[in-house]
Amino acid sequence: MGFYPLLLLRRVRLTNFLAATLMFLTYAFTPTANAEEYSNFLGMEFVSIPSGSFKMGAASKTFDVRLDELPQRTVDVQAFQIMSTEVTLTQFKRYLIKSSRVNILTDPFMKANSYDNNAPVVFISLTDVTYFLYWLNENKPDSDSGEYMLPTEAEWEYACRAGGNESYCGSEKASTVAWYLSKTLAYQQPVAQKKGNAFGLYDMSGNVREWVKDCYHINYETAPSSGREWTRDCVSRKRVVRGGSWNEAAAASRATDRLAASVNSRTPIIGFRVVRKVP
Repeated sequence: MGFYPLLLLRRVRLTNFLAATLMFLTYAFTPTANAEEYSNFLGMEFVSIPSGSFKMGAASKTFDVRLDELPQRTVDVQAFQIMSTEVTLTQFKRYLIKSSRVNILTDPFMKANSYDNNAPVVFISLTDVTYFLYWLNENKPDSDSGEYMLPTEAEWEYACRAGGNESYCGSEKASTVAWYLSKTLAYQQPVAQKKGNAFGLYDMSGNVREWVKDCYHINYETAPSSGREWTRDCVSRKRVVRGGSWNEAAAASRATDRLAASVNSRTPIIGFRVVRKVP
């Protein structure tokens, strides 16, 4: 094949990719549900979580419980706001359009996010989340006094438990609150289809795993009791992802389950949920 046919082929491929990208972003402004307590300029809806104390981690080693969920300890958490759902594809598309950060729109990203605009956005690394949060804080309107960030691991589990002690986030029965591995499930599902917990949070168990601030440690032996992020002695580039996913067994959706992921990891089972702190 000569030079000109090769050049023509490359132009066709580029044109096809740009057309696919434009189609991917076309549906960015699908309406979302009404706000629970606060809705920001991207349509992200937040619920207020009161301060309090809770028992974090598993009470004892069992068949499902791993050693990194031990020992259980009392943790004090300050009040904060957290999204009622994971960040959806619709919300993330609004960010992509406003920020012009289209380099994330690779073929694998678009394939992993081709199912439903109201499903959690996936194929998102911690680095991608960091860019998103920086842009969100820099571009929020003056009327928004909040600061956006990921939850700490303690905040995440506190919000998941919502004052209860169920095995899953809001229920003793996984199927009530979680999407998890089954023969009929092939990808992430639209948010808020299962039952919410007592705080009105959906999909804390199952659907997709969620990034939190903390470094991964092999147990809670020296973990802080303040509810702040645990980044001391972070000897690897791994962070914690919580909540289980559509492609894991039900046990992975337990309230105490933890998993380590590289900060650059992009997979179809990891998304994120944002916290908003107000003065």
